[in-house]
Amino acid sequence: MKLSYFELLSPEPVEIKNAGGILSPKLRSIAALGYNTYQYYLSILLLDAETLLSMFGGSDQYKRMPKEAQEQIHIFDLLTASEQSYSLLQNILNFFIKEEIIYSPENKGFVSRNGSRESGIITKDLYPQVCDLICQRNCVKFDRKEDLSRVKSKKALEIMKKLQKGRAERLRQTKTDQNMELGNIISAVASKSHSLNILNIWDLTVFQLWDCFARLTNNSIYDIQSMSVAAWGNKNNYFDVTAWFKRIETDK
Repeated sequence: MKLSYFELLSPEPVEIKNAGGILSPKLRSIAALGYNTYQYYLSILLLDAETLLSMFGGSDQYKRMPKEAQEQIHIFDLLTASEQSYSLLQNILNFFIKEEIIYSPENKGFVSRNGSRESGIITKDLYPQVCDLICQRNCVKFDRKEDLSRVKSKKALEIMKKLQKGRAERLRQTKTDQNMELGNIISAVASKSHSLNILNIWDLTVFQLWDCFARLTNNSIYDIQSMSVAAWGNKNNYFDVTAWFKRIETDK
């Protein structure tokens, strides 16, 4: 489910049937929670079964399993296997969802409560979609492995396995850019913006911050190009005066 640009920018929760309202947390909420905890919460939502098992020394055993058996292991089942792990996931979902989230062992899912009224339940089937939407609202790329157990075509299954292998390799090769760390982006936007400053920037949602950063970057390039063309002209005698408001969020 791809959220629209308007939904991503909005400070209001995006309502998902049987899940609740998915929030884009404000920077002050992230600060109150703690940045490291916020990063940890997102990392849990990005986990797949193989990665989680490797964290507890089960990687070799997992790799020795037949592919069919591997595909039957779901990250949701692993995260709800003990009180400690489902309590952690409960806290995570409560931070990113407007409603109160309570784990229900009887229903094998997380019940969403609006006051005294139950508004839905997040089960194993719904969990990947919830993770995806939370990541979208937090400007995080979500690349969950597809459920290959439902793929019936042998050719399609081979293609999807190759795609998964390629994605995993790209992730291993990706290095963290400290310039893109959230604290640095907050400082940069507060210093560059004409209206935001280090006092009021905390009322932005995290998606709004990244959007402001992207706009400021684009507009800086636009200003340099426009001054250059005004002073020296250009080869084609053409300058796109609409570039400053071109859409930067695409439906990829």
